Amino acid sequence: DMIGTIAPRPIYLVGGGNPHPYFGSEAARINRFARSAGGNAQVWIIPEATHCDGPQQRPQEYAERLVNFFDQALLK
Repeated sequence: DMIGTIAPRPIYLVGGGNPHPYFGSEAARINRFARSAGGNAQVWIIPEATHCDGPQQRPQEYAERLVNFFDQALLK
């Protein structure tokens, strides 16, 4: 309900594309959140990740992407 009120602050939504046994892939939910957030949202779906294991699946890329996002968001 609140994600649409965050604008114009940038949002980076990261989710797993690998289906979780109880609630499936996060991709549809993450994309819905991004649509609600508007143009200030960036999305990264990690295909082989399940909920919260993106850093284990792609540690270097995960770190680089987050640092880049925060650099852009905080250094404006």
